[in-house]
Amino acid sequence: MSKYETPDYDIVMKEDEYEIRKYVHFFIVEYENGQDPDIRNGFGSLFNYISSDNKEDEKISMTVPVIQEETNNKKTMAFVVPEKYRDQIPEPNNPNLKIKKFDEGLFASIQYSGFSNESKELKMKKKLEQWVEKKGYQKQSNYMMASYNAPLVPPMFRRNEIWIRVTIR
Repeated sequence: MSKYETPDYDIVMKEDEYEIRKYVHFFIVEYENGQDPDIRNGFGSLFNYISSDNKEDEKISMTVPVIQEETNNKKTMAFVVPEKYRDQIPEPNNPNLKIKKFDEGLFASIQYSGFSNESKELKMKKKLEQWVEKKGYQKQSNYMMASYNAPLVPPMFRRNEIWIRVTIR
């Protein structure tokens, strides 16, 4: 188990490395890269935000996972806002950061270990897509990459996931 807070969810179904989860809504602070090809700037911006670079000048506890999503020509990276801020989320100073509600719903996920890279993520997306199709679920979003570990965690102990919002056909 992680020492960091994570969003609440119930496991609706589990099969091997796949799960269908029902998440309750939660809030995220999201960095959108726009024209910037390097999403790592997003992590720095999010890290600064939780390190007190916000309008309340408040240090915010780290949470997991860090969620990345690719849409058309953009990439986003998001930090899950701790539950204690649900009613009063510190406003970011950085104009590239936005507070958003992550709506509740069903998500298919596949979990894997090691360092994540583009080819591994693509392989996992394909596996998840085939499983979702086989189970008769309908995709409702882009794929999301969820990372749970700090950079220095050894590969065999790392937890990565690919998520996609689904509905039952």
